Amino acid sequence: MNNSEITKEKYLVVARKFGFTKRELELGYLKVSGFSNRRIAYMFGISEQTVKNHFTHIYEKAWVPGRKEFRELFTEE
Repeated sequence: MNNSEITKEKYLVVARKFGFTKRELELGYLKVSGFSNRRIAYMFGISEQTVKNHFTHIYEKAWVPGRKEFRELFTEE
């Protein structure tokens, strides 16, 4: 599941620039690591809709339209 090209350290360096909350940082890392919304919801014991709501806020803060563009923020050099 975990994509080795995006380390947690690299993720945090970029993600902290957007002012994410602690929960948003956690969820965002799981998303860029390849986890689905359903799996993330299960891991945190929250509904899938709550995960989607978090990602709406995360994408707004990062100024990206969706998960593909969000992931690209962390793969660009």
